[in-house]
Amino acid sequence: MHTKVVWIFAALLGLASSIAILLFVIDRKVDLIEPNQPAMADVNNPPATTDSPSRPKQPDLITYWTDQEKKSNLTGHPEAASVYRERITAYSAGPPSLPPIWPTIQTPSTHMEIYLRDATPGDSSKTAPTSTSLLAKHEPASGVYIGMLGADRRVGYDVTKIEDVYGRKHALYLAYVGWRKVQTDTNTYFPARTAERVKELGGALQIGWEPRYGLDDVQDDEYVRRFAREAKVSGIPIFLRYASEMNGAWVPWHGEPQKYIEKFRLVHNIMAEEAPNVAMVWSPNFWPPDTVDDYYPGDAYVDWVGFSLYSTPISAEKEQLKGTVIDTFAPLYERYSHKPIMISEGAVAHTYLPTNQSYWSWAEGQLGYMYGLLPRLFPQIKAITYFNYSRAQAIRTNGSYVYDIGENPYMDGYYQRLIASDWFLSKIEQGVNPISYRYSPVNSPSLPTGKQTVLVYPKLVNDRGEPPFAIALYQGKQLLGVSYEAPWEIDIQVNAESASEPWSLFAYNAKMELTAVSTGIGLAKR
Repeated sequence: MHTKVVWIFAALLGLASSIAILLFVIDRKVDLIEPNQPAMADVNNPPATTDSPSRPKQPDLITYWTDQEKKSNLTGHPEAASVYRERITAYSAGPPSLPPIWPTIQTPSTHMEIYLRDATPGDSSKTAPTSTSLLAKHEPASGVYIGMLGADRRVGYDVTKIEDVYGRKHALYLAYVGWRKVQTDTNTYFPARTAERVKELGGALQIGWEPRYGLDDVQDDEYVRRFAREAKVSGIPIFLRYASEMNGAWVPWHGEPQKYIEKFRLVHNIMAEEAPNVAMVWSPNFWPPDTVDDYYPGDAYVDWVGFSLYSTPISAEKEQLKGTVIDTFAPLYERYSHKPIMISEGAVAHTYLPTNQSYWSWAEGQLGYMYGLLPRLFPQIKAITYFNYSRAQAIRTNGSYVYDIGENPYMDGYYQRLIASDWFLSKIEQGVNPISYRYSPVNSPSLPTGKQTVLVYPKLVNDRGEPPFAIALYQGKQLLGVSYEAPWEIDIQVNAESASEPWSLFAYNAKMELTAVSTGIGLAKR
């Protein structure tokens, strides 16, 4: 991802030597990423953890903000500490117990949609299968494998540090392998040393395998066969992301869809013969979307569908803060949700290097959408791998963005808080099913009587890309509950006497000023 600016620049100029430049860039990417080295629901009642006895219970929201305030001061970020203090003050004020007098808001910050937790979702195409025989290779029935590329400042490619740094073991570790590149420390084509270290962690390896010399060099030869045999010997689950981002002009395997399909099927067949532990991942970039379908090899050849999915504050050299990854991902999900989907590499950029402009607060909100809302709105997303790339690495490779979670005082603790949810899995386990519910959109003006859990999706419509600070839910004049963070889940009790009253949602900024209103009135007429 970090080299795409270079690639796109060359492609747009139409240089005759663009292929040579592309090969040079890809070689640099492989050398940097795969070095030869040794190897939420109720904020006051967070869910119990299940997959690791050493996994700490998440603190309530006020304790979390207080801890982050102290940490920000200790690490030299007094401006962040001040923001956390303001949040604590605003939380103490809270929303009114009665809904505000119906306001007219000229420029609402968000359009809010409400979803109801349902143990028996009606859309069978998006329901977790009841039999593991219906699942793809390495697929959980529900939940999301958490993964990471550890190219950040603190991990420095040493995957054994990820759990200590980020508070939870990850299931997937990302590495890149250049076509016909020999791993000199093991004399293998397969990244055997990295696989050994991942095996010791009880994890799986996602491999970006890139045919840097073009599609014609992809043959049924000893190189591919030996790579497959070495993958089998590794003894761990492998997610093979072969020739990804093929829909983008920045890669040399772009531009010949039929040949691409032929080569993908060839690699699939070789892996099926030689390496049963390998799941084939077909993985375009989310942009441009119009040619994605042209490259699809067919259901029989694809185990998982992957996407590169990034949030960046600059687009076409202009600041663009409006919207989220959900906006761009939704149409792709509709086309490919019959397969398990992974965000094979994704991240939120918090610093734009050409101007050295920081977008720390904006990036925090975007991270909440990626890890808080994306899996819940799109339950066929079964893995997310964060492209954790440091400032130093971005500068070294002429990149434009810093994605390193630890270099943003808002994202660091928030990432750990988000992945503590039971939605996220630290171990590859076929058929595991930790989530027994889905969320369905509410299409009626009122909510059911009794105890319920709802999720609010605040679709950003403001140019600043600012999510709400708080969202309050009312049924008639009764305050049902309030949420202060993604995934904006609220446990509610709807009393019989107010069950016929319409629901309404009110969004507030950090000063507890009203910024948006949504209501169920009129839904029954749709």
